[in-house]
Amino acid sequence: MSELFQELVDGKGRVAILIDPDKNTKKSAFKSHIQTLISAKPDLFFVGGSTGNRAQTENCVNCLKEETQIPVVLFPGNSEQFSAKADAILFLSLLTSRNPKYIIEEQIKSASEVYLSGIQTIPTGYILIDGGTHTSTLQVTQSTPIAQESLKTILDTALAGTLMGHKALYMDAGSGATTLISEEIIRTIAPLTQLLIIGGGLRNISAIKKAHLAGAKVVVIGNQLESDASFAQEIAAYQEERHRSLLT
Repeated sequence: MSELFQELVDGKGRVAILIDPDKNTKKSAFKSHIQTLISAKPDLFFVGGSTGNRAQTENCVNCLKEETQIPVVLFPGNSEQFSAKADAILFLSLLTSRNPKYIIEEQIKSASEVYLSGIQTIPTGYILIDGGTHTSTLQVTQSTPIAQESLKTILDTALAGTLMGHKALYMDAGSGATTLISEEIIRTIAPLTQLLIIGGGLRNISAIKKAHLAGAKVVVIGNQLESDASFAQEIAAYQEERHRSLLT
């Protein structure tokens, strides 16, 4: 298992910023935006989206590696979203899909390249939870998210992913979610996996903190930083407070 994975399961909790390569195609503009993202003091950058291609992904990864030492982790929406310059990859299987393309076919397409690159690989079960919006991920994958009231289905899906060998579970309410993944769901699933990642609709520090306290090892921030640059300073303050508490 990857060195980065071992760091992420140490119990400290992390904040990741998700960057969609399809939205950051202009290098000069993206490099300027990176400085705002760095100011948030995230522990990780995730790079990936529903429709990004190889060139867009490599552009994002290259720019990040030029500007910061913060680890860059691929969160690929398809086999083309790859760069060997990233520090690690979440090797995803979409557990809530019934379309073999996103369960195994894209993984087969990318397997040789990922293996031969030597990149740190984290096998991850990806679970879509209903966040109250119809996201691009749902449209592209033609998946149906699990209703938050269906706790047993969420539990069984997470258990299936763990039993199949996934070392991480990523539960996502989707970009722009109006309903956060509940603390009850997070508390129920956290004991089933070494690395629980939570994303979708996290727009304030209270929501991030609640997810961490409920058991999320990594909390992922996306859209809010695109629309509210001042949120970066709030995240930075939260990060500094957490790091001080870990030292005492």
